[in-house]
Amino acid sequence: MKIGLSKHIKISYRPDMQTAIIRWQQPVTFTEFKLNCLAILALAKENSAVSWLVDCRSKGEVTPQESEWLCDEFYPKALQQVSPQLVIGWLLNPRQMQRLKEGEKLHAISAPCPDVRREAFMTEQDAVQWLEQSVMEMIKSQKQGRA
Repeated sequence: MKIGLSKHIKISYRPDMQTAIIRWQQPVTFTEFKLNCLAILALAKENSAVSWLVDCRSKGEVTPQESEWLCDEFYPKALQQVSPQLVIGWLLNPRQMQRLKEGEKLHAISAPCPDVRREAFMTEQDAVQWLEQSVMEMIKSQKQGRA
């Protein structure tokens, strides 16, 4: 497991899951958020990781500005540099999860982007289970497409 640390984040790669993981340890500015995301992109690219776990529970809420940047700039860059398809499990705090369940939109998770499968969770166990299942489905779909 490779681990990168800064005062705001912990980034690691789990080879057993083939998953890049980023965990915010505290709230960050928008600029720090973008730099942190570029760090996970570099790790994912280095390991060809199509599965990502993004833990925002200690970061606080994903802002609309961060969410739009992810959709407009980050996801397209990730699809270009890492893989034509990605699977991203988001760990959110209870308040943001509740607002999502009540219909609030969060572009990073809910905006149309067919090549980036995304889902939000409150527990890591649920997120990991979904990531593993989604990667298996993606691989199966790719194999069927080549047949």
